[in-house]
Amino acid sequence: MNMNIKAFFLAAAVSIAWLAGLATPPAARAAGREVPPDALRCLALAVYFEAGSEPHAGKEAVAHVVLNRAQHAGFPGGVCGVVQQGGEQRPCQFGWYCDGRSDQPTSARMWQSAQEVARDALAGRSDDPTGGALYFAPARSKRPSWTQRLTQVARIGGHVFYR
Repeated sequence: MNMNIKAFFLAAAVSIAWLAGLATPPAARAAGREVPPDALRCLALAVYFEAGSEPHAGKEAVAHVVLNRAQHAGFPGGVCGVVQQGGEQRPCQFGWYCDGRSDQPTSARMWQSAQEVARDALAGRSDDPTGGALYFAPARSKRPSWTQRLTQVARIGGHVFYR
């Protein structure tokens, strides 16, 4: 088999494994350490479904809320623990996770962007634009009743952020 064809098929196999969550892409390695693939996937899914169509700053803000929760004693440990809190049945923390629909990204462009934001946040290459927020709600709706006991700290992209 021609060497170019072998390289193509190898690259295709690695890409498919990576998209399926079975392999860590080389770009997931940061500053000499590997970003855990499960944390990367969970955070990227949260960014994708919560802020996928927003500008970069909105995606970053959502990523940092998940990371803030993962480090806070009042929430489950780890990124996936935060994203999956409450399980796949309502009530859960993130509606996209427990809505019964597929959690597979359908837009390659939005998925790539969400992964880049998640990778940078996990690797410490982005600052928290929310100032430590632990919650967010869509900016287009009235202030939800559950936010009444919280302090609004930022409005970024399509969300309002609270502590």
